[in-house]
Amino acid sequence: MPKEIRLTDSNPYTQLTLMQKHYVEARLQGLSKSASCRACGHRTTSSHSMEHNPKVQAAIRYLIRESTASVEELTKSDVMTGMMDAVNAAATASELVMAWREIGKLLGAYEPERKILEIRDYTTDELKALSDKDLAKLAGPSLANVIEDAEFEEVG
Repeated sequence: MPKEIRLTDSNPYTQLTLMQKHYVEARLQGLSKSASCRACGHRTTSSHSMEHNPKVQAAIRYLIRESTASVEELTKSDVMTGMMDAVNAAATASELVMAWREIGKLLGAYEPERKILEIRDYTTDELKALSDKDLAKLAGPSLANVIEDAEFEEVG
């Protein structure tokens, strides 16, 4: 049976017969159509008609939506609180390491470093038009701070 079934007017579960309610509960527990029919005392040959009953389908959709809505309310801070509880309750060093590893994953500490590499094909004319500072930057960050003054001489 689902953990909590709210009985409201908009809940299609309330519109079902007792046998249909048992069928829906069995389906939500993961039983097959025929096993759900057996569980509610119905003939297994009528599993197709039970499954395709619009009221039964609406109730199943509604209850699935309700159960997943409560899971979506779980936030990152809830998970962090639970993981910190696990850290505090860890009995062994390996449990402690596993708990901290999970916290690190949650916080993104193990995300791969993203580096942007820009490759540009400069033509000779573009390089001639650049200032000395810009040329030094292109040569590399280590050279940009070292070069103070330079002269250029065109060779053959």
